[in-house]
Amino acid sequence: MREKLRQLRAQKPRLFQMALYLLYGVLTTLVNWVCYLVLTRLLGLSAHGRDSAAYRLIANFSQAASWLVSVLFAYFTNRRYVFQSDTRRQAFFREAWQFISARVLGYALFDLLLFNIFLLFMSDRWSKLVMNALVIIYNYLASRFVIFKKPKPKPGSPEEKAAPDSP
Repeated sequence: MREKLRQLRAQKPRLFQMALYLLYGVLTTLVNWVCYLVLTRLLGLSAHGRDSAAYRLIANFSQAASWLVSVLFAYFTNRRYVFQSDTRRQAFFREAWQFISARVLGYALFDLLLFNIFLLFMSDRWSKLVMNALVIIYNYLASRFVIFKKPKPKPGSPEEKAAPDSP
């Protein structure tokens, strides 16, 4: 099995990277859901009617806290295992800032805006499920093409000659 994974990594690095992203995305989603479910149970979400302010407050607080924990988990797993970033010092802070900024934008668009719209006509768990699917797609695109984008080698540099021809 390990040999097949090594072959996949060597022969199809983009596919391998997407598979890793999917794996860690599932783990991140699991972290998010476990945090959310634990918090909503501890804070007594089910004791309040869906139309009450307490219900919305507890659901949104639980959503925000679980988002924060899962973003931290996602950053470190994506940085190390998926995109294998080796940035140091100033570049590390820029990378972390971009990652967190992209996640904050995603949180505002999906978790706050759409989550609350969906709460109007579906349960909190179905709303969260739809948001998770949209967020995974958005986060992969932001990570792959903006945050962990490898710099292109300069023309004529040794890195350019060694780089495989890939889109």
